[in-house]
Amino acid sequence: MEQPRQHFKEAALLLVEDEIEAREMLARILTLNYPGIRIYTADDGRAGLELYRQYRPDVVVTDINMPQMNGIAMAREIKEIDPDATIVAVTAHSETTYLMSAIEIGMDHYVLKPVNYPELFRVLDRVGDKLSLRRLVEQQVTALRASERRFSTIFQATPDLLSIASLTDLRLIEVNEAFLRVLGFDREEVIGRSGAELGLWLDAGQPEALLREVAQRGAVRDLEVRIRGKSGEELEGLVSAESIEMDGSPFLLTLFKDISERKRLEEVIKHQAQHDTLTDLPNRKLFMDFLALELAQARRNRKNLAVLFLDLDHFKQINDTLGHAAGDQLLQSVAQRLKGCVRESDTVARIGGDEFNVLMPDLTQPDDVGTVVNKIVGVFQAPFRLEGIEVKVGTSVGISMFPADGDSCEELLQKADGAMYVAKQNRGSSYQFYNSEINARTLNRQTLERQLRQSVANGELELLYQPLLNLGNGRIIAAEALLRWRHPERGLLLPEHFIAVAEESGAIVPIGEWVIHHACTQVKRWQQKGFDLSLAVNLSNREFHQPHFIEQTLTALSETGIGAGSLQIDIPERAIMDNGTSSRQNMLRLTEAGVAFSVDDFGVGTSSLQRIRQLPIAKLKIDRSFIRALDNPDNLDVVTAMICMSHSLKLRVNAVGVERPEQLTLMQNYGCDEVQGNLIGRPLPAAEFEQMLARAAARGALPL
Repeated sequence: MEQPRQHFKEAALLLVEDEIEAREMLARILTLNYPGIRIYTADDGRAGLELYRQYRPDVVVTDINMPQMNGIAMAREIKEIDPDATIVAVTAHSETTYLMSAIEIGMDHYVLKPVNYPELFRVLDRVGDKLSLRRLVEQQVTALRASERRFSTIFQATPDLLSIASLTDLRLIEVNEAFLRVLGFDREEVIGRSGAELGLWLDAGQPEALLREVAQRGAVRDLEVRIRGKSGEELEGLVSAESIEMDGSPFLLTLFKDISERKRLEEVIKHQAQHDTLTDLPNRKLFMDFLALELAQARRNRKNLAVLFLDLDHFKQINDTLGHAAGDQLLQSVAQRLKGCVRESDTVARIGGDEFNVLMPDLTQPDDVGTVVNKIVGVFQAPFRLEGIEVKVGTSVGISMFPADGDSCEELLQKADGAMYVAKQNRGSSYQFYNSEINARTLNRQTLERQLRQSVANGELELLYQPLLNLGNGRIIAAEALLRWRHPERGLLLPEHFIAVAEESGAIVPIGEWVIHHACTQVKRWQQKGFDLSLAVNLSNREFHQPHFIEQTLTALSETGIGAGSLQIDIPERAIMDNGTSSRQNMLRLTEAGVAFSVDDFGVGTSSLQRIRQLPIAKLKIDRSFIRALDNPDNLDVVTAMICMSHSLKLRVNAVGVERPEQLTLMQNYGCDEVQGNLIGRPLPAAEFEQMLARAAARGALPL
């Protein structure tokens, strides 16, 4: 068992933490590890400041983000009371702004949450050593007035670098142990020699400047300098100096406080603020700074410049199948390959997720970019080895040029992004230069996106309803709600003309909310009129994975009064394959409430029955492309196999797109449970659909 530490004998510590469990746990651990320490606790910065004023503890350990007064503000007030106060930050925040603020106000150390206790103890041990030395110095300062010998003890015990030199020629007559230890000299090497002779000063004019300051002001405080040790190691620090009198002669007493570690930490924080932590590539902010600088140079020198926008193909699938560690490994490998194939003057940046930018300045001819782009596409030909598995990964690259495609950073990036979107329509790695056609398509897409966002408020959306027929009893058992957009200029649009844009832009979320509310309201009216009818609603991949999907669905059921058992949600295969764990959790929460799930367009995606059987799926809807080609024996075999395997998994089967009597007959003969399509009933407005329901009810069932 580790022996209790002795660094805080008869010392006081103020612990400021707003989370009571964390505060009590940390207080107990500190008491166990530092016997004899007195601990005061506070739950916010304001209370901590009052305790500090009252008890003046030796060290303050504080969280940063707290109510009333945060740790930064409290530390600043404490430093006003005592500039030498020792403050240690224990915080979950690693953001640059927090850490830079902590350094600027003089916090001595910080430890990130969750707390690594050995690291915290190392920090506190160093603080304890510092307190011990400070007490020793304070004790010796008192004794200095009575004894020159005691002055010497203090001089040697000080952890900072102390020296005494002649004011006439700056030759050293005394240095402390810290001076010798840190700079690597022996006493015989330094006594009688000046700092310039020892090669200490990196700035040759610094000693004279120091003397002038002392002569003018009597003392120098915290002058930032750089010195060099015997080994050549450079140190950054703060020098304070003043003239003292010894035996009637003037001397220069100099104190050097080493701040090299603090400077290193500042550089690390600055680097982290400008670089991606995973790949160490420049981040978006730094890339934009580089782009602005190179754009100004290109204008001045009349040179061409290229901006590349890269997006990895199927990156999310790799994350979901091989895990996030493999995804991170892939991003690091891509970064290395990209850096290896661009020119030395080019900049590669990761701007987020699986997206990268490349800046190619100083192009004499626009065609020069083609060579590098071909190299970039080429590096993706070789597979990546992830978690011991070789994986082929492609990329889509969009390219915009200055001055042809734009004159601003934002415009060039936007157009490179638009060109990348076009390149992504091709299969496998490809690239696309921005051009007038893409410009027109981009403008049309932006216009369509803007109009889509206004469609709900403008009342332009409509729902049609298509019947689902139960082949067992010949009755209509459900209505599938199908969305249409009555565009103010282009007339009635089918989903294939706008759903993709709605998904990419996020407009699908309010549209989906409108659909489920209106469809539930309509089906509730039909149920109140005596029609035993369920509702089927299509959900896109984006809708299924948006954070408020579950709450939105349950709210619609509650507000419209339709029972959860009357709602069937049709989701595409891709939706259940993307983010598998999250998909299952969302589905379970709704199936527990009574909602049923169907897999839409089954057979054209990448899912498998093995995957589907792990999810709360009630039904498979065979894609219309299979039903359309039932006269092909191979296709018929596939459909019958789907039906048999689905039934073996206790899943119902729906055949979508039944248009001809022979298709209906085949589905009956092969045991399909449900069908829908124009043969059964085409999509109809609510009023016409209700009339069809009435006619079917009068007959008792549809004639099959």
